[in-house]
Amino acid sequence: MTFLHPWLLGLGMAAIGLPVLIHYLTRPRPVRLPISTLRFIQEAVRQRRAVHRLRDLIILGLRSLAILLIAWAFARPLIGEKPLVSPGQSGPASRVVIVDASQSLAASVNGIQAFERARSAAARYLGYAPGLRANVILAGARPHAVFEGPSSNLAALREALAQARPRPERLDAGAALAAAAQMLVQTAGGEDARRELIIVSDFQHTNWGDVDFSALPEKTRIQLESVAPQETPPNLALLRVSGRGQAEQGGQITLEAEVGNYSPTPRHVQVEFSLAGAVYRAEGDCPAYSRTILSVPAVLRAGGWQAGEARLIDVEDVLPGDDVRPFVLNVRPGANYLLVTREPAGALASSSYYLERALVPVRSRDGQASEKVHRVSPDQLDREMLTRADLVVLDHPGKLPAEVVSLLAALMVRGKSLLYVAAEPVDASNLKVLAEAAGPMLKMPVEFQPATGGVLRNLRLAEVRADVPPFSLFGDGVSAAISSLRFTGGLVSRWLDGGLAEEVLAGYSNQSAALVVTACGSGALGVLNADLPASNLVRSPVFVPLVGELAGRLLGQREAADAVYCGEPLVVDLPAEAGSSAGLRVMPPGPADAPGELVDETGGLTWRVASAGGPGVYRVNRGDTTCFAMATAIAPQESDLRTIDPARFELAASGGRQVHYRGRADDDEPRDTLWVWLAAGCAACMLLELIALKALKT
Repeated sequence: MTFLHPWLLGLGMAAIGLPVLIHYLTRPRPVRLPISTLRFIQEAVRQRRAVHRLRDLIILGLRSLAILLIAWAFARPLIGEKPLVSPGQSGPASRVVIVDASQSLAASVNGIQAFERARSAAARYLGYAPGLRANVILAGARPHAVFEGPSSNLAALREALAQARPRPERLDAGAALAAAAQMLVQTAGGEDARRELIIVSDFQHTNWGDVDFSALPEKTRIQLESVAPQETPPNLALLRVSGRGQAEQGGQITLEAEVGNYSPTPRHVQVEFSLAGAVYRAEGDCPAYSRTILSVPAVLRAGGWQAGEARLIDVEDVLPGDDVRPFVLNVRPGANYLLVTREPAGALASSSYYLERALVPVRSRDGQASEKVHRVSPDQLDREMLTRADLVVLDHPGKLPAEVVSLLAALMVRGKSLLYVAAEPVDASNLKVLAEAAGPMLKMPVEFQPATGGVLRNLRLAEVRADVPPFSLFGDGVSAAISSLRFTGGLVSRWLDGGLAEEVLAGYSNQSAALVVTACGSGALGVLNADLPASNLVRSPVFVPLVGELAGRLLGQREAADAVYCGEPLVVDLPAEAGSSAGLRVMPPGPADAPGELVDETGGLTWRVASAGGPGVYRVNRGDTTCFAMATAIAPQESDLRTIDPARFELAASGGRQVHYRGRADDDEPRDTLWVWLAAGCAACMLLELIALKALKT
């Protein structure tokens, strides 16, 4: 409880002594009477004295209580906790209002959008007050301020707030606080000027869990206004959509959708996929506050970049924006392999011969090698050959020229995948130079080195990741499939700091890595550490499906990518087949979305967008042909509407910064109604005093 005029309480306490003084001055004095017989008179006096004392105590108490109540009423007590920031408080002050405009504020409960409540709460702090300068920050993936700094033009701030709408973006709370801190530092009026920060949000735990107010100036008053409903509304959302497998025209791929159930009860969910005019459906159960993956096979009849859409059907929830999610697939007409080797084409039982037969097991009727595999010597390799290939396979290439290594590294970063079969000491040197050329985009988990002390013999596969391709192909029989395999030759390896152990898919009995698949930018590098002719792998039934599945994983590296998040900055290295920027045109998802810019660089073409557009698909076209496509979608954390514990904000405040949190269940303002009841109590005391005087008169 607070008071508008607390000094009147002290005056009231002092005034309580006034009835006591009056009572003392007006008390009856004894009077001497010349009466001979006093026995009856003394008895009557004693009776009247008891009545007088009772009457005097009652009247004294009522008078003191009346004075206390009237003083308390004049002090104007307020019911409810007083906020740190009062909207109409006068005096020099800089006030920054952060309004959460992320996707979660589009949630609608009982037909009222959370952002409408946020708009009303923020507008209360933009009324006129003498000496007030204010600004509004609309917070999403990036903070958008109405003015560069605090301004006295409060009418323009209210107008900008009235025109604002929630955006399909996640909230970057740290960026919004940093922008507010920079504005509050500019506070005019010296040390006496107030620094006030008002944050209006639903305070999702996914966005505010790591909040830190240390960037704000000291002695900043922080008022947190929550517009979240008292009970978290249930919500279903599509969190991720991707394609698993090799996307080839005429082939089959598995469409996957990850569904989040943010409600206290299990839900049965159905997802509808639309792709190239065909519709596929998947359904399943999703536990409470959990996620599940639904999948369905799809036939890819058309080639090129295909845009699709996944949609939750028969669902009514508070946030319909996350019930739909776009995706794209790059459907190739058929994989083309570029086999880079110094081994001659006619050398039977060579490593490159086995690889060629495994990559394309079906040969033409005349027994000739398939046109899907193109052999080339490293000395004859050029950019055009690499660009046309879907997968580059290096086997016994000898020492690679420096320009070839640089070209391979640049193409990997831009989406090309490489399979390197390492068997010779020079292969260890090539892999090291390739990693150096790729820079931070390629972080190998191990470093391969030539074996010392002779040729490695009789190695077994000791550790295999059976849950991921290529070994997941064999299912529960993977142990039996690899138990008879023996390897001779190859390289040894040592672990590197910072490498991911899960990128080593298989290991030998001597602790060396047998198979490694590492991401490199938009592409990938796979290393098969084996001397194929000296091992029995090529003579086992495991070899062909193993190589085919490994090639499929490398080819499918880009198809598995999910959409980028709306509002985020976007920098994409376009694939080599896109060519130069001349003649290219970017088609954004919507007319209001920025297309970005295409920049020709040394390594190829780069596409930059300062802020990705709304949900949909970006297309980079050359004429009517799409050279590249990318989907944009809502960030998954915006779908979880559960709020953070308000006690977390008290822990985040330091350096003299005060924080006050007010939820929707709290009073909007302290109520100034108690003084009426206090005044009525004072009148009641006066009335009771009259009744006491009448009833106890003597």
